[in-house]
Formats: sequence, C-alpha cells, structure tokens
Amino acid sequence: MKTIVTSLLLLLISGVLATAQTEKGRWNVGVSVGNFSYQDNKNADTKTFTGNLSPSVGYFVANNLLIGTGVPLSLSTSKQGNNPYVSKYASTSVGLSPFVRYFFGAAKLKPYVGLSYSHSFVRNTYNSSAFSTDFSSDGYSIALVPTLGVAYFINQTIAIYAGLNYNILSSKIGYLSFANNNPTVTDIKSDSRSASLSIGFQIFFGK
Repeated sequence: MKTIVTSLLLLLISGVLATAQTEKGRWNVGVSVGNFSYQDNKNADTKTFTGNLSPSVGYFVANNLLIGTGVPLSLSTSKQGNNPYVSKYASTSVGLSPFVRYFFGAAKLKPYVGLSYSHSFVRNTYNSSAFSTDFSSDGYSIALVPTLGVAYFINQTIAIYAGLNYNILSSKIGYLSFANNNPTVTDIKSDSRSASLSIGFQIFFGK
C-alpha cells in the first residue's frame, strides 16, 4: 500500500512539474540548426559550404501557448578553380521570424503544433579572377512554415525538440549570368514548396 501511495504521489508531482514547464508567464530561449554541409570535390576543383542557424526568444501568454520571434541566419559559399583562375560566390541572409506554438499534454514528452512567418534580406556576392570588378546583388526571401513537432523536457529548464516543417517559400534573388560574354546580375523570382526537419534545444525560465 505504501508503495502504491508513493508511486501516485510521484506521478502527481511529475505531472505538475511538466505542466509548469509551459505555464503562463514563463520565458523561452532556444536555437535551431540545420542544413550544415561541406563538400570538397577535388575532381571539379570545387569547395562548398552551407549552414543555417536561428536563435529565438518567446513568452508563454497562456498555459502551453508560446509566442515569440526568431532571427534566421544563413550562409552559403563556394570556390571553384585554382590560381590564377578562381571564382568565388557567397550568399548571406538575415531576417525576422515571428512564430506561435502550442504544446499538448502534461508529460515530459510534449507534442506541439506551430506556425511561423519569416522575411529575410539576402545578399549575394561574386568574385572571379577573370573579371576586374566584383559583383553583388540584394534580394529577399519570404517563408510561411507550419510545423508539427515534439519536445522532450530533460528537466524543468531544458528541452530538446525536433520538428517537421512544411516550407512555403517565395523569393527574389539576383544571380550572375553571362550573355555574349558580358557578366550581368539578373533578378529571378521563384516560388517553391518543401519539407524539412529542424532539431534544437530550448531553455525555459521564469516563475
């Protein structure tokens, strides 16, 4: 009997603590990473790197309901050729991404649904030893991203999460093109749909 009572008390305390992790008035900071890759193709004399990082902060306006914003950052670079014929390309972007997220249940493992909108400014730069002038272009990228995910609360303060995202993207970005051996920057608009997986950790603090 004593064992049963103790077990019930532990379950009750665990449920209360798990609920408190996402209760109204708490703050949340976190970071998600994705699409980090590096390739060195010696046969084509090409090196490429891509990476995305998005720190975020949020506030629970109600129990289980989190509202906040992220700062999506990305970098993509490539280098092709050997001296003295080398061409380099770099694309950087920074933006803002407000989001809303709702958690379900009172266990340590909490499913959630979310929706985010982001607007990022994009800068592309080009440099080639074949030309005496560097080229650059500015553009933008807009994304609407519904998300299904799950967060595991290691303790009252730290959680790790994984989310499956459906990305609805629209962009206008300048690319370097060659017409009659004359390099020019051409703005290209595009719309796309894609799925992606985001993984990261979050820190919860407050009352």
